[in-house]
Amino acid sequence: MLKRVMLLGACMALTACFSDSKEFLIDNPTGQPLVISIDDQKITIPAQESQNIKLDAGQHTLTLGNGEKVKFSVFDAWPRSGESGLINPTRTRYIYVVQKYLAKGVQPAAENSDVHTLTIDGQTVTGPFDDMGSELFIDNFAHSWDLNPTEAFPESMSSTTKDNYKTKLFRIEDFKHYYNNEFSPSVEYTPNMRITESRYQPPEITAHFNAPELQQNLNEATKIYTAFIHAESAGEQKDLLKEFEKQNREKWRDPKTGGEEITRYYEIMTNLNHIMMSSILEIKS
Repeated sequence: MLKRVMLLGACMALTACFSDSKEFLIDNPTGQPLVISIDDQKITIPAQESQNIKLDAGQHTLTLGNGEKVKFSVFDAWPRSGESGLINPTRTRYIYVVQKYLAKGVQPAAENSDVHTLTIDGQTVTGPFDDMGSELFIDNFAHSWDLNPTEAFPESMSSTTKDNYKTKLFRIEDFKHYYNNEFSPSVEYTPNMRITESRYQPPEITAHFNAPELQQNLNEATKIYTAFIHAESAGEQKDLLKEFEKQNREKWRDPKTGGEEITRYYEIMTNLNHIMMSSILEIKS
């Protein structure tokens, strides 16, 4: 349903202090307490609740309730304030939702996000939604949410504009309830509107190019990327990110090679760079 905006006459500036650590939310959507360990710290999250944790830059070990151990890295090469993502020990599927808010008397012209279709339990749903997948670690670099899974959309919000929005990360079961009982499109989704499918796919970071220049550039980028994801400190991460961006600026982003491979080349190089600007990543063997 459309929410209401209460207009304000002034806005406030926010400032943030950064350190060589990042804050994450550990979520437990189940009906039972969840017990995990990160490094040597045992953590218990009550049923249907979540808990924040701060982690230093570098490599860590997550031990799940079944004894499975997972290596992961926390990145602080690109500082951000607030929570930088979600730790998902139950591998629950999450959906990102954009909720429009309008001032009284304002007619909506469009949604505040691209409209996608998602498939959930065989049903197709349509709206300003994105499938965030069910990975152990869900970074908020590409989709920064205002509200965590345990926080509800407010009935109204204060804003300096007549058309605004809030974003929320939903557990899959909570999203189904929201969609069936609370959501209504801001505008009519006509056949003329471009609606694409949102289906989570891990970003591709490997390829074999026939063009020697493209493959050499990717090999060089991958070498820096590999060192970055195994770095033990924020300082080392920042140096490696600077080196990656320097090489990209001076060489990789303007290859002499053209042809059909160039689109995939740019996509993979962008994926590598975006991961290095994110906050958390599972280190898979």
